[in-house]
This record gives sequence, C-alpha cells and structure tokens, in this order.
Amino acid sequence: MVFGARKNKKIKIKDDLNLNWYGHRGLLNRAPENTWRGFQAALDAGFRAIEIDVLQTKDGKIVCTHNFDLERETDGNGYIDYKTLSELKTINAGAKWPNIEAKIPTLESVLIQLPTECQVNIEIKTRKLMDWSTPIEVIKIIKKLKIQKGVIISSFNPMALRIIKCIDNTFETGLLFEDIRTVGLISFVCPNYIHPRSDIVTGDLIEYAKRYKLGINVWTVNSRVGMKFFIEKKVEGIITDYPEAIPNVI
Repeated sequence: MVFGARKNKKIKIKDDLNLNWYGHRGLLNRAPENTWRGFQAALDAGFRAIEIDVLQTKDGKIVCTHNFDLERETDGNGYIDYKTLSELKTINAGAKWPNIEAKIPTLESVLIQLPTECQVNIEIKTRKLMDWSTPIEVIKIIKKLKIQKGVIISSFNPMALRIIKCIDNTFETGLLFEDIRTVGLISFVCPNYIHPRSDIVTGDLIEYAKRYKLGINVWTVNSRVGMKFFIEKKVEGIITDYPEAIPNVI
C-alpha cells in the first residue's frame, strides 16, 4: 500500500536513536523537489533527516537538483552543468507545480538554513567517473560550515567516494547501488554505509553489511509493509517520499 500526500497534515515522527527517516529530495509530494520549499516541507512533516541531490554548475558551484537536464522539473532548457549559477537564478524550479515559484538553491544556502540537529545525506551526481571537482567542492562547503558530524556523502560513482576518502577519511560516505554486483566495489570505495535500492536487499546483503560493520540506508521505501520489514532488519536509515506511511508516526 502506498500513501498519497496529505497536504498540511502535521506529523510527528517518533525519535529513534537507531534509525533515521530521510525525506527524499526534501518532500517531493508536497513541494518542488530539492528546493528550499521541499526541504522545509520535509521538516514540517516531522523529518529530522533529509536526502539532497547535488551537482556542479559550469562555474563550479554546487546546486541542489536531481537532474542534469532542466526540462524535467523546471521551466528552463538545456543542462545545469552547461549553465552558470547566475543563469540558473532566473529559472523556476517549481514550474511543474501550480502557482509556485522556487529557485534552484546552492548546497551551501540549504545547509545554512537547516536546523543544526538535522542529519543530511548528500548525493553527488556526476557525468564522468573521474570527476574530482564535485566531491572536492562538496567537502569544502561542509568543512566551511563545520557540520561534518551530521553529514553522509553518497554517490553511485565509486570514484567520487574514493576521492573523498583519499582527501579526508574522516568523512562518512555511502555507496549507492541498484545492482547487487556493485558489492564487489566496496573494498575499493571503503564506505561507511551501503545505500541499496530497497528491492535488491536480501538477507545475505544484510549479513554482509553486519560482518563488515557497514551501515545500511535503503531507498526508496514508500509502503508500510516495506518500512516494517526494514525496521525489523535494523537498518540505519530509510529514505521515503511518504511520512504518512511510517509505522511510528503520531
């Protein structure tokens, strides 16, 4: 069963020190994804952890967005990594929502506004395997704001995570994957967490993670049955679009 959005419904997610509930791209069913409106909607819905997607602009700025192309979620056209930050400022990231204006925010501006206790999973998007620049810029922002303790940097790109560990191995990282064969890259990437797609998680994968002391943050879990399953398996984090489906909401 998947729960639809309930606008303006106030929800309280019970605190659990052993499990983080992450609002996926903010709360994309209530506000434009990866915008401050979306992140605020997630906070208002009771989330104390948020998943954010980021990529780099033409002039090296880190912005919050899931897609390289502008057409999918905005009224712009072309590709974000071919645009400068100033060019992106005129684009409405809420164009798919009736009567909503929202800007593509920089990662730094979002992190400054989030509550200090909010946990953040920053997913780095890259076009190239050997992209040094994006992970380096993300690290600079986190260090500048002195919020490293509350941040996990994740990516499907194993090189991006390896670069982070080579620069500063105190950063917590999570390897994203949707193919179980990616497990073979773990010894190279040296992540603190694995971030598998929910439908590929098996008992063997959970045992593997426990054996090598890897946390598990699973995505994207939108059914109550699925949530209960992963709660029972004692994963560290669950990424979801639907706070209404969480079994322990008030």
